[in-house]
Amino acid sequence: MVTDSHLIVLREIPERKGAAHVIVKRPLTSIVKITSRKRHADLITFKYGTTQYNDTVISDMDKFLIPNASEATKLITQQIMRQLNTSD
Repeated sequence: MVTDSHLIVLREIPERKGAAHVIVKRPLTSIVKITSRKRHADLITFKYGTTQYNDTVISDMDKFLIPNASEATKLITQQIMRQLNTSD
């Protein structure tokens, strides 16, 4: 799930229809890299971290299998840019 400011990872609760646990809640501004492979374009990797003195420090990463991944990453990139523009 993507909000205006966060990427939230949910895991469905099998016993309760329509319910889920929040696994991770990350600020969009902490995403420093989004990658995918040509052979498996629906497998997306989000790398989180900080940039200090032109050096990127990766602190964590998540991998997701997302149908229509190119559309999803485009939307997330737009949200990240909005967050960066409003924080300036």
